[in-house]
Amino acid sequence: MDVVKVLVHTNDELTDKGVTAMLSSDERLRVVPNSLNVRPDIVVVAVDGVARSTTFASLRRFQGGAGKRRSRAVVIADRFRSEDLLLAIECGVTALLFRTEVKEDMLASVVLAVSCGAAVMSPRLQGSLLEQIGQLQAQVLIPAGLTLAGIEERERDVLQLVAEGYSTEEIGARLTYSEGTVKNVLYGLMARLHFNSRSQAVAYALRAGVI
Repeated sequence: MDVVKVLVHTNDELTDKGVTAMLSSDERLRVVPNSLNVRPDIVVVAVDGVARSTTFASLRRFQGGAGKRRSRAVVIADRFRSEDLLLAIECGVTALLFRTEVKEDMLASVVLAVSCGAAVMSPRLQGSLLEQIGQLQAQVLIPAGLTLAGIEERERDVLQLVAEGYSTEEIGARLTYSEGTVKNVLYGLMARLHFNSRSQAVAYALRAGVI
C-alpha cells in the first residue's frame, strides 16, 4: 500500500502540532516537510477565522505544470466566503472543512478519501458552488459557445461524428466544413486540452457528458 504524503500548513505552532498529530496517528499517511524536493500528494491548510482568496491562491505552487500531477488540498477554517469557492476549486481544493467539525479520526479519513479522488464539503457550500457554476455557464460559457468541459460547440459537433465512426471527409460533408477545417478543429482541441489522439478526445467528451 502506497503511503499518502501530506504537507501541513497552519497559522500557528499549536494548530500545526494538533493537525500533524491527527494525521500521524494513521499509518497510511506520512507528514512531509515543506521542501522543493518533496511534492506532497495532499496539502492540508488550517487557518483561524475566514479562509480568504489569498489562502487558496497560495496553493497554486503545488499544482505543477501542464500534464504534471497536481497536489490536492484540504482547507480547514472557521468560515468560507461563497465568492471564493470557484477560486478554491481552481487552486486544487477538494475538501473544505469547518474547524468545529474536525475531530480526531475524521481528518485522516477525509485526507485518505481526497487522495482517492473524493470531494468533501458541507451541503450548504455545495449548493453555493453549484449556483456559481450555473451562473458561470449562463453568463460566460454559453455566450462564448463553450461548455463546462471547455469544448466549443463546433468541436462538440465534430467529436460526435468522430465517435460515430465518420471519416474526416464525411464529417466535413455533414457539417458543411472543408476537410482542412475539420482537421484544424480537432488539432486546436487536442492541443488546448493536451490530448494525444482523437480517441482520447472522444473519451474525454463522453466522460464529460458533452456527446
